[in-house]
Amino acid sequence: MAQHADTADTTDQTESRERRLEIIAAVLLGLAAVATAWSAYWSAIFGGNAIQGYAQANTFTSQVSEAYGEGDTQKAFDQSLFVTYAAELFRGDPEGLAAYIYSDVATDEFRAAIDWFNTTGDEVISPFDVDSGSPYAVPGYERGNGYLAEADAAYQEAVAADDKGDRFDLAAVFLALSLFFGGIATVFKRRLPQLVTLTVGSVGFVIGLGAVIWAHMA
Repeated sequence: MAQHADTADTTDQTESRERRLEIIAAVLLGLAAVATAWSAYWSAIFGGNAIQGYAQANTFTSQVSEAYGEGDTQKAFDQSLFVTYAAELFRGDPEGLAAYIYSDVATDEFRAAIDWFNTTGDEVISPFDVDSGSPYAVPGYERGNGYLAEADAAYQEAVAADDKGDRFDLAAVFLALSLFFGGIATVFKRRLPQLVTLTVGSVGFVIGLGAVIWAHMA
């Protein structure tokens, strides 16, 4: 009778240990599943932000090219116009075509450059010489510089979002390993394989959870 009682106690203890391991495995799987879903959610959020940022950067880059192209056209036109303006002045007809160009054709920026040029000496040969102090400016270039700054800012934000999404992806990898090892732990009947796989799964979960926290804080 005593032998049967000892056997029953041993069986109860074994079943109790197995039950505890199953509970631990179930808790590990549940926590890892929640953390994996959380990580995947934020990875998708930041991945979408990165795509949107790259698209905005491309849009701004296109606008940069368009604005610079308009600036090149305007500057070439102003330079050609100045040749005609200077030729009319050289002919001694400041009130004819030269006056018309100055008052009706020239832009405000070009007119300011002409006014500045008329106050300089022979050392300055062009109203477009900004290095010598010319106030001449091309609106297209200024718009292009603004678009370029916005494109760079959008690109940097996209890169940051992309990097953050990658960190959540890394966390998801470790959490997936935790799910895998926690799942197969319930398949084994022997205690040692169960302990080993649960330990590996727990380590993967801790690393994955740490990666999630790191991704949020970075």
